[in-house]
Amino acid sequence: MKKVFFTGMLLILAMFNCMAQADSSARAKQIMKIEQQLMSAMPGNKSPWLKYLDDKWYIVTEDGKGYNKTNFLKTFAPFQDGFSGKIKVIKPVFTFYDKTAIIHFVADERESIYGQDMRTTYAVADTWYFGDNGWKMIASQIFEVPQLPKPVKLNATILKNYVGTYNLSGKKTAVISQKNDSLYVQKNMGKPEALFPETPTVFFRKSDTRGRTLFVKNKKGDVLMLERRNGNDLLWKRTK
Repeated sequence: MKKVFFTGMLLILAMFNCMAQADSSARAKQIMKIEQQLMSAMPGNKSPWLKYLDDKWYIVTEDGKGYNKTNFLKTFAPFQDGFSGKIKVIKPVFTFYDKTAIIHFVADERESIYGQDMRTTYAVADTWYFGDNGWKMIASQIFEVPQLPKPVKLNATILKNYVGTYNLSGKKTAVISQKNDSLYVQKNMGKPEALFPETPTVFFRKSDTRGRTLFVKNKKGDVLMLERRNGNDLLWKRTK
């Protein structure tokens, strides 16, 4: 008798679990459809945004600025002559709690500017709730996904100017070495990592899309290495 009871309970729980998964899948499809409508309406069609944004909605954009619904919609304007583009919603991840849904997705933007193609991706996190009038968005946050540039080709003699040992403190050193037409940085006893030239004086590492390594000269003509991130420079002095 007990075996039959527990078997029945397991079947009921499995049924409810399947129903919950089906409900989440249906809600996810609804929100994905709306998100794509909103992205397709950019940059000049306010109608879908007026429909789906809650009056208390607030957004923090990729440049760190915050807007309420009214001020955000004031930024809408059609494409300028020579400009065109579209945004596709990809890689969605959902979290559901009661009548609230949070979606994280990538906004894949393709833009053409006077025949030149540009591509930018944004990480977007939107919060939705389900009310009497259907789904409404209450908050949004956007981050631009950093992308590395294509490296330029530099003469080996330019790279040779940067070779040496640089000191941050008595215990922190960085060795810049050259192998053929490439530079490498090795901090203390760590693994050497390639530095790719963005310009003759600016380099980047593939492991760090946001940071840059710069080589400059002071008034005495000494070569300095700067590690730059978000407008801040960490100064390394060449000691040999």
